[in-house]
Amino acid sequence: MSSKKFLLVLLWGLLALTVRAQCPDFTDLTGSNVVCYYGNTNNPDSLTGIVPGRHTLITEQGTDPRTNSLLPLLPEGETAVVKLGNELVGAEAESIVYTFTVDEENAILLLKFAVVLEDPMHDPPSQPRFVMRVMDANDELLDPCMEYDVIASNEIPGFQSFGNIRWRPWTNTGFDLTPYVGQTVKVSFTTYDCTATGHFGYAYFTAACINNRLELVGCDGDDVTLAAPQGFESYQWNNGTTSDTATYSVQGTTVVNCLITTVLGCQLTLVGTLTTDDIPAQPQTFYDTICEGESYSANGFTLPSNLTPGLHTALNTYFNVATCTEDITNTLYLFVIQRYFHYYDMACEGNDYNALGFSYTNLPLGEILDSNIVLTGGCDSVAVLHLTVAPSFAMPNTISGPSVVCSQSAATYFLPDAEVLVYHWLVPDGVSVYNGQGTSIASLYFTSNAPPNSLITLTGANGCGSGSAQLWVTVNPSYHFFANDTICTGNDYQENGLQLGVQDSVGVFVYTLNDTTTCGCDSVHVVQLRVAETPEITALSDPTVICVGQETELHALGSQASVTLTSELNHVVIGDILCTDSSCVHLADWPCGKVAMGVVFYVDDTGQHGWAVSLQDEPTTYIWGLLLSLDIPDLMSYSNAFTTMGDLDGYQNTAAIRASGTAAQYPAAYHVDFEHGWYLPAAAQLYRIYATLGIVNNSLQAVGGAVFPMDSEWSYWSSSEKSPYEAWALYNSTSLTAVNKSVSLPVRTIRNF
Repeated sequence: MSSKKFLLVLLWGLLALTVRAQCPDFTDLTGSNVVCYYGNTNNPDSLTGIVPGRHTLITEQGTDPRTNSLLPLLPEGETAVVKLGNELVGAEAESIVYTFTVDEENAILLLKFAVVLEDPMHDPPSQPRFVMRVMDANDELLDPCMEYDVIASNEIPGFQSFGNIRWRPWTNTGFDLTPYVGQTVKVSFTTYDCTATGHFGYAYFTAACINNRLELVGCDGDDVTLAAPQGFESYQWNNGTTSDTATYSVQGTTVVNCLITTVLGCQLTLVGTLTTDDIPAQPQTFYDTICEGESYSANGFTLPSNLTPGLHTALNTYFNVATCTEDITNTLYLFVIQRYFHYYDMACEGNDYNALGFSYTNLPLGEILDSNIVLTGGCDSVAVLHLTVAPSFAMPNTISGPSVVCSQSAATYFLPDAEVLVYHWLVPDGVSVYNGQGTSIASLYFTSNAPPNSLITLTGANGCGSGSAQLWVTVNPSYHFFANDTICTGNDYQENGLQLGVQDSVGVFVYTLNDTTTCGCDSVHVVQLRVAETPEITALSDPTVICVGQETELHALGSQASVTLTSELNHVVIGDILCTDSSCVHLADWPCGKVAMGVVFYVDDTGQHGWAVSLQDEPTTYIWGLLLSLDIPDLMSYSNAFTTMGDLDGYQNTAAIRASGTAAQYPAAYHVDFEHGWYLPAAAQLYRIYATLGIVNNSLQAVGGAVFPMDSEWSYWSSSEKSPYEAWALYNSTSLTAVNKSVSLPVRTIRNF
């Protein structure tokens, strides 16, 4: 390199050092150098702006309940952190980017972070994820060790588990930005839910810029203790100490080095000089050059041999042992002259190669690494050739990978046995290349908008030929349902596929039901339920006494609200006794001289009609049916528990079953008194019985009926079918379960009234 060019580069470096920009406040989300983004897992940065609940400032101490309350919200020594993402779901993703100029006085970025990921055990591209990166102004990673990218899995280094939650405790790590003093850098944080929409991922973090020098802690005679910046993974002092502080015994002058390693594998060396001798009166600045691959030991500095070409900044702080003070800091601007020039080229098998000073004949297949030394008088230049010898190209006939996939999921495709250097995956709208574009192995993500028949095309070339391969992929739909609802305390909740008991706790709760479609694809059903406190209302009527057919007004105290009511005949209520004369009697009026035949467990809007369950189980257990691969006419099949909750017509089900076969083929449906109105309940009717067990059992006991068990023994057949081989049962009182039809279970009939 000419002296003129070197001076220009050095001048640029010195000018850059004059920039003095403050490190950002990483907890100020409204700062001018901060941009908040949000979107979905396909594009976390599609929109800008602060979204409450997704970009959150935490200022109060507490613990994260999803980590069994073991993760504090604030790390030691901090009063505020940022929470990025949340515990809600929906394939959300969000990010925050900080932009600033590196300051010479505070060139170490100290980061504190914690991560919480739910682990649904999907394919890796579909899992919840957290990424943090330190980049230049063009969004290029500064160094491979300045990126942390973690995906939810069963075993992640540094993580703990609580159920299916993987979480990382508060962790400190640092990034040495000294080589980038005066340059603009970006620090980004991104969190992802799972792409299947049913599982969350979020993180906490804060950061600060700290001094990139050793600090004098104390002196005891000739013994001097120094400290390196805290929060790094490991320390190695040149006296053998491995903690963040080290003590040296000084006689004369002692040069101190501390090699620091971050949790992500980055390394930096801090230099200091301990002396009892005279110290220079003023800080000194040194300018020097070395060749690439050389170490440096001069002017009180000791630097390793792995420095990259370009301008490097190093600091050497002098500590006066006699006064136990830090006196001056010398600065070294070291320019590393490039020695190794790497050239990458390609040729075809069997050809000759003559270029860049290298010559070969009849090239063999594979990789060739060679070098030539050019004597320059300063730093000997070394030309390094990386030559790839490719075969004559022949594209394989097919792309390997699944030909049937589910929407809202990822699948991996590859080109087998192909010696190709350049690739391009072409996919239709609704399908994206999640990763691997430009390589022979790619993960493709199929959204809900992917065509049912998607054509995947891969073109390839290696300089010795080109071609393409295609694969038709059938995309089956996945079913994902999201609902928000509200309920008051003291009420049960049986909507949107959920069967919940009485809600007593105020708050917002998320319930997830996982199932599969008939095509075997994920079916995720998510309900966010807000439980509000039921207000206490006192009402007065005017008049207070009325006869049947008369009206009265109810007035809420403290309010102008009122409602007019008309008295009606007594309504039937759950728990009433259905008698053989078709009348219904309240439990409080029993006995009344009538004969009971059932107990009411559902009443429709008229208040006079509904369903009643019989007083006894059928005499013995029965199988639902023989394992016949026959389709029962007029009987709908339900592929998952969620859709089955819409089946309320047990009478029609029972009629269809009996019409399609014999008592030997379908015992459960035939051992009911169908002629007198009794039938096998549908799945949703069976669930309503289970939901009212407490009331129904009181009435059964009063009339001498057989009460239902209240434990895990509660298992009964429904008349709802899943397939020719399975039917739905409320099994072990947990949930609707598809059970083999040949299993014997109890039967309790119901009837309309």
